[in-house]
Formats: sequence, structure tokens, C-alpha cells
Amino acid sequence: MSNSPQPLEWLDASVLRQVRYLFTDFDDTLTLHGRLPAVTLQALYDLEAAGIHVIPVTGGCAGWSDMMVRVLPIAGVISEGGGVFLQPSQRSVQYHYFNDEAAMRAQQAELLALIQPQLKRFSALSLTKDQQFRLTDVAIDYAQDIVPPATQEKEALLADFLTLGLNAKASSIHINICQKGVDKYAMTERVLTEFFGVSSKAAKECVLYVGDAPNDESMFAQFPLSVGVANIAPHLDTLTHLPRFITNGAGGAGFAELAEKVLTSRP
Repeated sequence: MSNSPQPLEWLDASVLRQVRYLFTDFDDTLTLHGRLPAVTLQALYDLEAAGIHVIPVTGGCAGWSDMMVRVLPIAGVISEGGGVFLQPSQRSVQYHYFNDEAAMRAQQAELLALIQPQLKRFSALSLTKDQQFRLTDVAIDYAQDIVPPATQEKEALLADFLTLGLNAKASSIHINICQKGVDKYAMTERVLTEFFGVSSKAAKECVLYVGDAPNDESMFAQFPLSVGVANIAPHLDTLTHLPRFITNGAGGAGFAELAEKVLTSRP
């Protein structure tokens, strides 16, 4: 593990002035206690007005992400841990899959068939209620609708999945099992180059990422300008790649804190 994240106030304004793209986790990064705070929604509008493209990168289902991209002031959503990118296009939404759509749907069915027998051994866990609205991945709930969170069972099942060689990662509420090669950074890199014309090299200076959980680690590893909201603190000891900075506020309050610092860095 590298050094602990630095306080957000140490982040230099001259660095933030280069930011043009803000990629962000959604659950417990934009939300707080399961809801989107008014201050966070206002921050999204303010960032859009300043010309900063905000793109959530979530393990949430494509059905939910479709709603997000239609109603929020954002430039798109990377959904299902990187399986599909939803891009607003005038009054429509375009879906861009990590691999061929038909092949990904077939592989998703194979994953479900493999995972369900394993899941039966953990009565506290279940498939997420939005599984039927997922197009590429499989998600298991341990802390969204399950109260109290089934943390020990989650860790045990996640270990089993990793032993099986599955591409499984934990968010703050789910275990997400993605197809081989799919992760948040892999799709983010593709979105930047193919849809925004930003090279991997240029992205190191103009992209900021903010998250809260272990499944954000690939993004922390790739983007020098990375921030964790305060509620990432319990996970820091388990991460190899940490965010460089950390907010004072948790969830959406921390995001709003970061947005204010980004916006005030502008002349």
C-alpha cells in the first residue's frame, strides 16, 4: 500500500484548472445514505455550466443508467462496471458495448448459470433486484436491500469467485461479476479515446476521478488526479492503489466539496 491520501485542501488549484472530464462512481460517491443530495445535484449542473464533462462510472444496471443519462446533467454513463457505455444523443440514448452485444448477453447467461449454485450456499446474500435490467454482468446484493450488511458472507463468496478465476469486485453495496477484460478503467479509456478524442497520455492531466470503494481501484491506479470521498476510509488498508486525495465530507457531500474546489480553481 502506498502513502495515505492527502487532504483535499492540499490539491493545488493550478492542477484543477486542467480538468475537463470528471469521472465518478455513483453509489455512496454521488449519493449519501442512498439519496442524491440537493447540493450534489446543483454541483452537477454547475460543473456542466463550466464546461466540465461529468461521467458516472457505476456497477449499477443499464436500466438505471438509462434513467441517469436522460435526466441528469451528465455526458454519459459507464454502466455495469464497464460493460456498456450509455451516450446521450439529442433526444435518444446510444448503447455502446465493451464487446459484441449478442456475445456479451450469451456470456452473461453463462455467468448466471455458474454463479447461482455458489450463491445458494450463502442464505444472507441474493441477486440484486435489478438483475433483470442488467445487460452484461451479474450483481449480488450484500448491503443495498440487505440490513444489516452481510459483510462476512460477501467476503467469503467474493473469495470463492476469485478462486474460480471470475472477474469479481466489491462495491459499497454489491459484488459485481463482469466478463473477462471488463472493468471501469478499460471502458473509461475507450470512451475517452473513441468518443472524446482524449489520448491515454492526455487523460493523465485533464481527467479527475472520484470514488469510494475497492472496485474503484483500477481508476485510482491509472489517474494521477484521483479523489476518494471520506467514506472510503475503512477500505484504505485493503487497497494497493489509493486515491491521492480525500474529501472531508462523505458521499455526495464530499463530491460537492470537490466540485466547489474544481469550480473555484477557474479564473
